[in-house]
Amino acid sequence: MRSRALYALLLVAAAARILLAVAAMPPYAGLDEAWHVARVAFVAREHRQPNISERSIPPYVGSSIRGDRMPAFGEMRSRWPEVVKRNGGRVVVERPFSAPDLAPYESPNYEAQQPSLYYAAAAPLAGGSAAGELRRLRLFSAFFALVVIIASASTAHRWFGARGTAAAVLIASLPTWITLVIRASNDAMACALAATAIAITASSPRGWRIAVEALVWALAIAVKLYVWPLAIVVPIFWRMQRGSRARIATVVVGCSIAALLTMRDLSLRTNNPVGDFGFDPPAAHGTPQPIDWKAMAAITIASAVWTSGQHADALRPPAMLLYVLPLLFIARIRRSPYFIAAAGALAAFALAQVVNAGAFIRQARAAGLALPLGGKEGWYWYALAPLLIAVFAQRARLAALWLVAWDVFITEGALFHDFAGVTSPLHRSAVFTWGPLHAPFTADLTGIAVGPFATHVIALRVIHIAALTTALCLLPSALPARIGLARELIQ
Repeated sequence: MRSRALYALLLVAAAARILLAVAAMPPYAGLDEAWHVARVAFVAREHRQPNISERSIPPYVGSSIRGDRMPAFGEMRSRWPEVVKRNGGRVVVERPFSAPDLAPYESPNYEAQQPSLYYAAAAPLAGGSAAGELRRLRLFSAFFALVVIIASASTAHRWFGARGTAAAVLIASLPTWITLVIRASNDAMACALAATAIAITASSPRGWRIAVEALVWALAIAVKLYVWPLAIVVPIFWRMQRGSRARIATVVVGCSIAALLTMRDLSLRTNNPVGDFGFDPPAAHGTPQPIDWKAMAAITIASAVWTSGQHADALRPPAMLLYVLPLLFIARIRRSPYFIAAAGALAAFALAQVVNAGAFIRQARAAGLALPLGGKEGWYWYALAPLLIAVFAQRARLAALWLVAWDVFITEGALFHDFAGVTSPLHRSAVFTWGPLHAPFTADLTGIAVGPFATHVIALRVIHIAALTTALCLLPSALPARIGLARELIQ
């Protein structure tokens, strides 16, 4: 009974935190959300995927990107306070689509570089009105975000028991992870399938479950390319589990077919087999400039510590250190198959990011740019959260106290005020690059948040903290002194 209550409370805490983010976000809140929505809308209307060079952005999305009807928060950036003021504090427009909202398409969409699976799956949710469409697509992402938590909890529980489950729920208290997955894009679906695939592989499946393992890994690979390096955990676990030849062959064939089909799709619609425009031939040529390595590193680190919705607000360096350094002391790593697999995934992912950055650096040098257009996306690293969060399992209570306190400070104390249009880069504070500082829970999101539950953000935070606190009180006082290898491999 106690165990069931613990897991129910943790599930409630994760769901409340995810819904809090959905409830509060303004229109098209960053990380290219408007462009992802535009592609979903195109697929829904045209029943096919767009090419990288064809016009595929509907007029209503183009209008939002320009800051007109229902302006896009993520595209306005430092102009957002002015936009909110100009619209009298109300930016959400509840109006059904008319014919001029949908056609003719305005311009090409660089998100055509993405694989097709997510956009085909999300297309039935498009239509009706811009606000309604955005709500449905965000709730679709919220579902996948919850799957990430559940799958991560399942994996961590195998090695760390209830404390592993509690640590997995703390993923939802990482503000950058929230920014990555709680918006309309293919990231939540990719992260959910990857987390589920890792959980299945870690369970050492037998019989028909091997086919499920192969299918889920294949689907994950078909959604987004940054999942591909994570597949390194498969041979690592296989070696430790002494996986059968039939299992290895089934998963390898399934993943290979998915990768080849994805590359064929991208080759037909984009300029290279992986779609990523960093690997395109340089579009422009100029006098070579020294690469601004310092700026690249600063953007990557800052956006990893906290990626705000509009890519602009961030923690200042002293605050970053104050946030991150205690987490390094709280973390505990012990030798186990889990952490060997996590280390392998981290190394493979790092190598993939270096290759990606190298492609954009090559383009920048050809175009005469000091700062590459890509290769500095710190938020991508949160795809690893299902594996890396378990470093806090042995000190779950202490990690929860620190992470949730910073989550509230960043989210209610800064981000929601950014959403409300009452901060700007003209008023830097000692902690944030946007200011001035405001007290948490005082942002007025009326007319700003798309919702649903926009009027219940405080209640959702209270539920999150109350459920998580109660669950942590139910945790056993200490981990078992020993967990044998047989238990670790879940034979």
